[in-house]
Amino acid sequence: MNLVQDKVTIITGGTRGIGFAAAKIFIDNGAKVSIFGETQEEVDTALAQLKELYPEEEVLGFAPDLTSRDAVMAAVGQVAQKYGRLDVMIDNAGITSNNVFSRVSEEEFKHIMDINVTGVFNGAWCAYQCMKDAKKGVIINTASVTGIFGSLSGVGYPASKASVIGLTHGLAREIIRQNIRVVGVAPGVVNTDMTNGNPPEIMEGYLKALPMKRMLEPEEIANVYLFLASDLASGITATTVSVDGAYRP
Repeated sequence: MNLVQDKVTIITGGTRGIGFAAAKIFIDNGAKVSIFGETQEEVDTALAQLKELYPEEEVLGFAPDLTSRDAVMAAVGQVAQKYGRLDVMIDNAGITSNNVFSRVSEEEFKHIMDINVTGVFNGAWCAYQCMKDAKKGVIINTASVTGIFGSLSGVGYPASKASVIGLTHGLAREIIRQNIRVVGVAPGVVNTDMTNGNPPEIMEGYLKALPMKRMLEPEEIANVYLFLASDLASGITATTVSVDGAYRP
């Protein structure tokens, strides 16, 4: 059973980690996938890997500036024009920072909010333009468990992810009248480059605090995206699903 058969899907941050895992799982389940990445070089590398895994599938790739609505709209529009519609938008791209509050510069805070919040807003806004006339679609935004509970350091990251949760719930209630669902996913500690880039002392603390005594794998988050994007989740909107293995920062 292909849960997202023929659903036209865009995944931002789709070149690695959770996004790349989602690209594979969505292709496995019949979706027509396009990925967005930070640079065209990263996108081309990911496309080559997907081509090797799925030689019969056509996967599109773009590297728009997520902080520019015009740039995102141009890329989203190309996907929608090629397939005639957009069914699923996964706003997964994000960055992190562990600087304690006293060391966070104005520029650093603005940058993380630009990528993690404005980037999600732009992705959702552009997807909505492609979904509103069809009166159907699913927008999935990646939040974080830290957006719910905070974290011991790195105030910018939980602030940005709390904003994603608020954006998700508010937007969902506004556009459900057009049969467009908006759902957040709040991962815990996931085995990705972003997490493994943390200082060793932070990683040691994470692992000690994890009830499951392990990090989650990207596929465990991507599988939740898959369910939420499918018709099996047709009644789920205006909420954020925690996928955290009971971890509390």
